[in-house]
Amino acid sequence: METVRNIKKRIEGEIVKIRADKEMMSRIYLVTLGTALIILALAIKGPEQRGSVITDGGGRAIEIERYSLGTNEIYDFEVAIKEGSETLVKEIRLKVQAVSEASDSSLLGAEMSRDAEIDAALDSAISDIEYSKSRKISLPTELDDGTEIVWTPLIKKDYSALILIPAIYIGLLVLIIRSRGEKEEAEERVRRQSILRGLPRFCNQLFLMMNAGMILSDAFDRITSAYSLGIETEGEGNSDKCGNYFERELVMINMKNRDKRESTAGIINEFAVKNDVKEMIRIATILKENEKRGSDVIESLSRESRYLWDERKTVAREKGKMIDTKMSYPLGILLILLIVITMAPAMLSM
Repeated sequence: METVRNIKKRIEGEIVKIRADKEMMSRIYLVTLGTALIILALAIKGPEQRGSVITDGGGRAIEIERYSLGTNEIYDFEVAIKEGSETLVKEIRLKVQAVSEASDSSLLGAEMSRDAEIDAALDSAISDIEYSKSRKISLPTELDDGTEIVWTPLIKKDYSALILIPAIYIGLLVLIIRSRGEKEEAEERVRRQSILRGLPRFCNQLFLMMNAGMILSDAFDRITSAYSLGIETEGEGNSDKCGNYFERELVMINMKNRDKRESTAGIINEFAVKNDVKEMIRIATILKENEKRGSDVIESLSRESRYLWDERKTVAREKGKMIDTKMSYPLGILLILLIVITMAPAMLSM
């Protein structure tokens, strides 16, 4: 029961996030509008224009009255071929050709089995109907050899559009929502990389200032002031588009806590928990422990600073190796081009 509640809350949370995302909602509206227009166009178009099938009192089709002589029309029938006590039933689709496209057709025959003879005779009758130039086409009641046939009209409805359009609509919605998830993952990855890149410097600055005798709040004010000045210098005052995420967020949370109603260690801890970066959480825990119990923050910050710088060097080395790997592809292309250019004159002279 608890699992169902958690799933329900998660779904409701995702719906709230989707509604809050204006860009995604605009895409969903456009897809919905396009789907509605397609359905409306199909409804206006309606069924394919064709004539009517005239039947007798027993439901047997006896004649086709065409809608127009200048259009191709399709009619579906169930044909019962009676030969003695046996009845052969087939489904036939007549494609009545326009008069302008009518052409003579003939069937060549040879010795064949009875079933083949029936099929050939039926094909001949169908050909005569399809290429008829009359407005009203009488359906034969027997084949050339006298075999009785009964025509019964079939009404076939095409539901493929009713299935295909909703399936495409749902597929597009899934792709849109999935693209949002991928976008959020990419943004989360960028934020995490920004924190890991800026954290060694931040930790080192805290260590140096607090080792010099400054308290945590004053050191944090001094550090964020330097970050703010750097952001404004690079972005000409537009801090939303310049600087990295880590520095911008620290500046913003310090500005919100100008009156010092919350402890500096507390707001740093909230920031660390929000972004779920274990290295940042360790530093926040050290600052919280120092605030509550008066633990040796200098030694702990010094240890964390050394560890973070070593981690940053390791990441830099790995990225350097990745660059070498990425360069192998264009170098391979250049090598192939060099071989082709070298061998081309010799091949042309052969």
